[in-house]
Amino acid sequence: MLNRKIQSKFLGVDGEYHSAGSFLGADGKYHPQGYFLGSDGKYHPKGSFLGSDGKYHRRGEFMGSDGKYHPQGQFMGSDGTYHSQGSFLGGDGKYHQAGAFLGSDGKYHPEGCFLGSDGNYHFRGSFLGSDGKYHLPGSFLGSDGKYHTRGSFMGISGYVESESLLEEEKRNQGNVII
Repeated sequence: MLNRKIQSKFLGVDGEYHSAGSFLGADGKYHPQGYFLGSDGKYHPKGSFLGSDGKYHRRGEFMGSDGKYHPQGQFMGSDGTYHSQGSFLGGDGKYHQAGAFLGSDGKYHPEGCFLGSDGNYHFRGSFLGSDGKYHLPGSFLGSDGKYHTRGSFMGISGYVESESLLEEEKRNQGNVII
């Protein structure tokens, strides 16, 4: 396996290893196979094109009636805005992401959520802690007797936790709706 890995790379003039097929561009950097130099002086992936807005776009993107480029698969909804492929118009008159479902509470919830014993919907993989609250997967009971989100660690003045995960944990302990 090691030999196969080494064979798929080569030593560049910069002294670094690069994937087979990549090339040294006019800018002095290595670029993946299939990239090309655009009229803007930057390298772009194969299939990219120069749009009427003067910017390069990925293959499959299209200009919508709003004059902006959108990823392949998006569609304009009855509300006049673009939505991701698989999104649907719910009974509440709003668009919801693919896989969302109407819960027994009459609200839409993200795919994989479940109804907990507390009557609220929680993210997939959440568990009921000894404190009676639902916690995100990977959360743990710390030496301080409180639950902490995954990736937390004991710092000098207590546990250090990710702000975004704390917000998600707070949302999970309430009713997860979209």
